[in-house]
Amino acid sequence: MRPSLPGLALVAAGVLGLLAAACSGGDAVAVESEIEDESAAVSELPRPDEHQLIKGPVNANGYRAILGTDDLSPGRHRVGFILISPLGVVKEPTVSATLRAGEPGSAPDAGEAFEANYQPWPIGSRGLHTAYMEFAVAGPHRLDIVIRVDGGGTETVTLSFEVAEATSAPTVGSKAIRSVTKTLADVAGPTELTTGSFYDEDLYRVTLADAIDGDGPVVVVFASPAFCINAVCGSQVDVLSELQEAYAGRASFVHVDLYENPEQIQGDLSNATIATAVREWNLPSNEWIFVIYSEGVITARFEAFATFTEIEQELAKLLS
Repeated sequence: MRPSLPGLALVAAGVLGLLAAACSGGDAVAVESEIEDESAAVSELPRPDEHQLIKGPVNANGYRAILGTDDLSPGRHRVGFILISPLGVVKEPTVSATLRAGEPGSAPDAGEAFEANYQPWPIGSRGLHTAYMEFAVAGPHRLDIVIRVDGGGTETVTLSFEVAEATSAPTVGSKAIRSVTKTLADVAGPTELTTGSFYDEDLYRVTLADAIDGDGPVVVVFASPAFCINAVCGSQVDVLSELQEAYAGRASFVHVDLYENPEQIQGDLSNATIATAVREWNLPSNEWIFVIYSEGVITARFEAFATFTEIEQELAKLLS
């Protein structure tokens, strides 16, 4: 197995004190009761670094939900959220969620019920609950999430959020943008390609444009390993490297760092320049995965961390 890509530094505390342990390879610190500013160490940078997670209210017993996937529009989307209890991340394998349209506080409609499954991350002690949901209209929506707790009881938490008329990032069914990203041939060393402390050279052999124009599916990850700055950002480049090892010769795998100049910003984002490809793809938050196939069409997209299994399931559909 190739070396992993742990982060070199963390620049801001994650929501509720959950530092980005999945990036650094360490264990998550204890959950605290206050929310810290996720963008405190970032100045004058475009939207991926300024993105603020949507946090639901804390219920009477100290439970809340944090939405990790808010680039939504009418249609089918993977929705992911972290559930927090007074003791830390809730890891219940399955929770029930009801999606409702309407303003917060309005009379609830019947809604549509879903089961959201816990996706544990490979490093650290976090994970997302995810489900695919269909949004009929744009506008305000809310999720009522029911968590089973010890003793047979339940806790209910609510998330309110907006569904836009159109997403910022490209969506499933649209054409992928043929960005001419940096490769090994363009740089003097790996520090010009990634903020990670180790790198898998197979992720930097071809440009994203050339990968899209080649044969077979493409998986592209937009992420900066050293700068996971919120609670839904994880060791995504590690997962990409594992997929490359498992599917070498059958699919192409490309990592694009969020920053054009990773060698100049280790531990300090004040000199950072957002990568051209990130601007071209109009990414509104700081970790994205896209699966691309026939004629450059996007067949799957993941906002926030996605597990090996989630991405592999999408690849398997294309390779079967």
